[in-house]
Amino acid sequence: MEERRIKPGTILLVVFLLIGAAAVAIQWPMNQEMNRTLAVESAATPTPTSDVRSMMAVTLPPGVTPKPTVMLLKPGVQGDEVTKLQNRLKELGYYTGEVDGQYGPGTQQAVMLFQAQHGLDEDGIAGETTRNTLYATNAQMYIPTPAPTETPSSLSKGAEGDSVQRMQERLKELGFYDGDCDGDFGPGTQQAVRLFQSQHGLEVDGAAGEMTLGLLYSEQAKQVTVTPTPDPNAPPLLVNRTHKLDSSYQPAQLVLLRNALPEDVVYVKGSEIEGDPTAVAALEEMFRAAIADGVEDWQISAGYRSVGYQEKLFNNKVAEYRDEGMSGDRARSAARQTVADPGTSEHHTGLAFDITTPGKTFMGTPQQKWLHEHCWEYGFIIRYQEGKEKITGFAAECWHVRYVGTAHSIPMRDQGLCLEEYLGEVE
Repeated sequence: MEERRIKPGTILLVVFLLIGAAAVAIQWPMNQEMNRTLAVESAATPTPTSDVRSMMAVTLPPGVTPKPTVMLLKPGVQGDEVTKLQNRLKELGYYTGEVDGQYGPGTQQAVMLFQAQHGLDEDGIAGETTRNTLYATNAQMYIPTPAPTETPSSLSKGAEGDSVQRMQERLKELGFYDGDCDGDFGPGTQQAVRLFQSQHGLEVDGAAGEMTLGLLYSEQAKQVTVTPTPDPNAPPLLVNRTHKLDSSYQPAQLVLLRNALPEDVVYVKGSEIEGDPTAVAALEEMFRAAIADGVEDWQISAGYRSVGYQEKLFNNKVAEYRDEGMSGDRARSAARQTVADPGTSEHHTGLAFDITTPGKTFMGTPQQKWLHEHCWEYGFIIRYQEGKEKITGFAAECWHVRYVGTAHSIPMRDQGLCLEEYLGEVE
C-alpha cells in the first residue's frame, strides 16, 4: 500500500490557524475589560444632543397665533368680565351683592369662598385656574360652612337663648357689636348683624340666616371696618341734577330707624327705612324738643333709597303721566319736577328724610310750622324751599329735610340760602 504524504501548504495553513487561535485567546480578556470601561463612561457622560430651543423660538409657523395672557380679575378691576364673574358666582350661590361690574370686597369674598370650596389658593384673585373651574359645568354650588351644631340655621329679631349669645360674642369679637351678650336678639344685635352683612357683601336684612352664620363663624370673617367720623366743618355733599352720585355710591353706615328711634317719639312708617346714624341721632333730639314744646304726632315716611329703588320711583311717576296722555318726553319732564332722576336724589346719601304727620296733609300743620322754624337748630335744612325752585331744580317740598350739621344749617338759615347758593354752585 502506498503511503500518503502531507503537503507543505497544508502544514503552513495549520500553523497559521494555531497562531490565530492563540492570539484570540490572549486578546479576549482585554476586549472584555475595554467594553466594561466604555459602558461605565457612557453612563457617566450621556451623549450630548443639540439644543434647538433657541431656533424654535425665533419664528412661529405661519397661521399660529400666540395664546394671549389671561386677564387677572382682582380688587379695583371693573368691566364686563367682572360682571360675568359676578353673575356666575351669584348663580352658584357664592355672591349675594349687586352685579355692578366692580371688583369690590364682596366680590373678592365670594371668590375666596369659591376657591376654598374647590381646593384652590384662597387669594381672592380670579385668575385662569379659578375662572376655568368657575365656568366649568361641574362647578359646585355654594355649601355654607356649618355653624356650631347647637346654633340654629336662622336667628332673627326677637330670638333668645344660648345661640343668640354665642352669635353676639362672635360679633363682639370681630368688633361689630358693643352691647351686652345677653342672648336677647334686640335692635342692637340686629344692627350689628346688618353691619356685618354690609361689610361682607351679603344681603343686608338683619336676620342671621344660613349664609350669614356660616360666614360669621368661618375663617373668612373679617374685623369691622371703622368709618371715620365726618368733619362737621367739611362742606356738605351736594346732590342734584348736575352733581350726580356714582351708581356705586353707598353710605358708609346705615341704621334702621325703627331700631334707633323710640316709638313714643316718632312713628316710622316703613320697617325698612334707614338713615345715617349721626343724622338719625339728630332727628331724635329734634323730635324730643318739639314734644317738649307741645308739638307731637310726628311721622317719618322716607329715608335712604338705593339708586335702583329711586329708578323704580321715577319710572312709576313717568308711567302715571303717560296714562294721562302725555308723550314720553313730556312725562319724563313732568316727573322730574317731583321725583329725582336715579343718582340725583338726596335720599341716596342717607341724610335726607321726609317728615309728615299720620293721615294728614303736612302743609299748614303745627308740625310743619315748628319744623320750618326750628329744624336748623339741630343741623337740618329745608332742602327745597319756596322761591328757590329755579336754583334747586325741584318744586318746593315742605316735608323734605336734609342733615348738614349746625356749622352749616345756622348760617344758611341766617342768610336765607339754599344749599346750592351756600356752596357757590349757582350758575
